[in-house]
Amino acid sequence: MKNKMISLLLALACCTGITAQKKLSFSSQNYAGITIGETRTDLQVQTINGVKWKQWFGGIGTGIDWYYFRSIPVFASVNRSFLQKGKRSMLFSADAGINFPWEQMRYYSFDEVNAKQYPGLYWAAGFGYKLGVGKSDNSILLHFGYSYKKLEERVTSTFPCFNPPCTVFTESFDYRLKRLSIRLGWGF
Repeated sequence: MKNKMISLLLALACCTGITAQKKLSFSSQNYAGITIGETRTDLQVQTINGVKWKQWFGGIGTGIDWYYFRSIPVFASVNRSFLQKGKRSMLFSADAGINFPWEQMRYYSFDEVNAKQYPGLYWAAGFGYKLGVGKSDNSILLHFGYSYKKLEERVTSTFPCFNPPCTVFTESFDYRLKRLSIRLGWGF
């Protein structure tokens, strides 16, 4: 009797998993675009991979962001389709995560100066347009939004020092970069 109950529970769990898979499906959104801010205009590329359920899409994203300092955002993303007509729809999206510095840059010419960058907050929100292509779930994506990335930098120096022990000077910089984003992408 105990074995029959376990077998029945396993069969129900398998059947439930199979029916749930029909509702959830893998989806990917891949973008290339520009960010326009107070200081400059730079490129960005992103990929977001996750699951789609009805009008909702949720996933994990990453990319490369060249604005001001090159960095790698890693974030959770959620978007929802609305005003759907045929293969066309509008999208609202929101992203939140952490922005990691790409590399420790050596832009000071003195050996006595050391600069180190630290990760910070990343978030973005915006509206988009989705145009279905072909008979499958492929689509062209156009997205307009606002994004924020933060990086911290600490610069330590010991110059001018002619007689050790030298005094160490530390400066901290807090970069809060706010910018508009325009992206073109491909979704499937």
